[in-house]
Amino acid sequence: MNNADFNELAGRIQGMGDFLLGLTAELEIQQLIDGERFAKNISYFAENRCFDGEHLEATKRTLNELVRFLTEARQRRQQVQQTQRYARRRRYHS
Repeated sequence: MNNADFNELAGRIQGMGDFLLGLTAELEIQQLIDGERFAKNISYFAENRCFDGEHLEATKRTLNELVRFLTEARQRRQQVQQTQRYARRRRYHS
């Protein structure tokens, strides 16, 4: 595989990952999926699925990274919501 082929493949994989992260986050925000349960299921899948081939470790690592990104995004959204609630309460009581 030459450098241009590698960059094409890497770009496509990154695009798919970004798309799936965005889609999953949006479904979670709209309360159409349970994001925590989904993340746990993917983590379980990554650790317990029997992958064939040399790509096993990269597959596990990628799935776990995606779960980490989703979890961190959920935590940031929750922090923003808590900060907004706190700010509203302070304005109300002032």
